[in-house]
Amino acid sequence: MFNIAVGTSMSPALPALILTGLVLVFWLALNMVTYTYFHADKERAIHGEPRISERTLLFLALAGGSLGAKFAQKRFYHKTQKQPFGRRLNAIVVLHLGLISLGTYLALLGPSGIWMSGNYQAALPS
Repeated sequence: MFNIAVGTSMSPALPALILTGLVLVFWLALNMVTYTYFHADKERAIHGEPRISERTLLFLALAGGSLGAKFAQKRFYHKTQKQPFGRRLNAIVVLHLGLISLGTYLALLGPSGIWMSGNYQAALPS
């Protein structure tokens, strides 16, 4: 399917696609771990066991697991009333949305972006 042997030509978009796939897999795994940590903390709270620190939960969200954190927060109704935790988690979500928007802008519309450079034909499969 893809000829990636040394000394042969390959699509210039292939390394970017591989990297994008790896980043997506890492991001999904991190969100699943974050969701699991929030669920575990809720179970510990119910059973009166030692809790997972808010610092750990917020770090996982900041590292990229904010989507998993928000899903778990809504699903388990966990830490929805606790402040400033809720504000900090919401700030992390806003930060991530801003970074995604900025990255999308730079990749597609920015001065050296793929659509402005005219090299979009090379990035599209033929």
